[in-house]
Amino acid sequence: MFNHLQENQVICMGSFHPTFATVTELGDFGPWISTAVLELPAPVRDADLDPVPFNVYVERHETSGGILMRTERGADRAVPSRGYLPVLNAYPCDAAGHRLPEGGHVALVLPECRLTKTIEGTVMQGRFVEHRFRITQTAPLPGEPDPTCGLVYTERTERLCPALTGWHEARMAQAVNGIQLSYGFFEPDFSQGEAPAGPFKRQVQKPERAALIVWLHGAGEGGDEVERAYTGNRVTALSQEKIQGYFGGAAWVVVPQCPTFWMDDGVEQLGRSNVSIYSEPLKALIDEFITAHADRVDTSRIIIGGLSNGGFMTVRMCADHPDFFAAGVPVCAPFFDENQTPKVIGALAKTPLWFVHAKGDEAVNPAETVLPLYHRLHEVEAPVHLTYFDHVEDLTGRYREADGAPKQVFSHGVWIHVYNDFCRTELDGTNVMLDGEPVGLWEWTAHQRR
Repeated sequence: MFNHLQENQVICMGSFHPTFATVTELGDFGPWISTAVLELPAPVRDADLDPVPFNVYVERHETSGGILMRTERGADRAVPSRGYLPVLNAYPCDAAGHRLPEGGHVALVLPECRLTKTIEGTVMQGRFVEHRFRITQTAPLPGEPDPTCGLVYTERTERLCPALTGWHEARMAQAVNGIQLSYGFFEPDFSQGEAPAGPFKRQVQKPERAALIVWLHGAGEGGDEVERAYTGNRVTALSQEKIQGYFGGAAWVVVPQCPTFWMDDGVEQLGRSNVSIYSEPLKALIDEFITAHADRVDTSRIIIGGLSNGGFMTVRMCADHPDFFAAGVPVCAPFFDENQTPKVIGALAKTPLWFVHAKGDEAVNPAETVLPLYHRLHEVEAPVHLTYFDHVEDLTGRYREADGAPKQVFSHGVWIHVYNDFCRTELDGTNVMLDGEPVGLWEWTAHQRR
């Protein structure tokens, strides 16, 4: 059905060759293609795009080439991942998709759904997929001397993602114990910028040396596609204005990717030993990064955090290096009860920790992990907090069930609340306090110093 797409056939108008770009948004439920930006042979206005004169068909393919076969919920067999997408809105724009009163491009706003998702898989293992589009013009558009008709778009020239501004990828210079980790990192903007307008706004002086946030991905983001480590679960929220603002407008973010699982102890990849073959390589990566950016990293403000598998590794690193990190943020962390020895508790007690978990966690039982660990740390008067949700549902107002209620998701996914900065309470439901005022997780984290 789609072979003609692979031949990249298009209908050209004179010398005009129809091409398009896509815009990827990094959402709470993974990255998705939110917009297609079509180049036009002649400018259009809003009125020219009502009704929307384009039809969008898409297929999702494995990166190896074959079409993705997917078993949908409730189905008894796998079917090709393909179909038609409704266009939610259309408007004139520039080449980057920015809206204009009149423009030589048109933006087609697409829904967040399975067919627009760029990562396929499970919480245990994900992978990127490739989208192949056929966008067909269905109604004439103004043009000189004649209306524009018959455009067919199959050639994508750019993949845009505004949330990745400032992000880069790198690899450890030297292997440690035969392991050489790749990582993504965000470099903050240290320029001071213009003073904000208005009598009640003040200029925030950015630091000369910025805090460093080391964030560790979950099980599903391991492997050899390093971009998944920092896009699969919207880690880029840490590089955006709200959370950066807590750190004076500038904080480094480093997101290493492990080839297997952080819990890999060399015998079992997902065992209960709470030992990891990645402990020494990860510390070496952090040290290497700090050395490479010594003039811009505040070594008194090294923060480590992570979700699920990465939450375990957060606890492991704080226990192994009790005098190094300014704070740790373990999220739904599988650090098991039987390994919470007095020696481990004594080491962990030296680092301020803020745990996040949910009562109904389907993957990591809090009764075997975070609850005994929190209580043991509390008993030795360690600086520890635990935000404990009954369940996980959308708190942004963006996602709804069919009846209008907030969308409920699996309770392991508390990282959604972490990235949205919704973690503010102690285990007993009272506010976390700092200097006599209630604070959220990231504001608290930004105040920690070693």
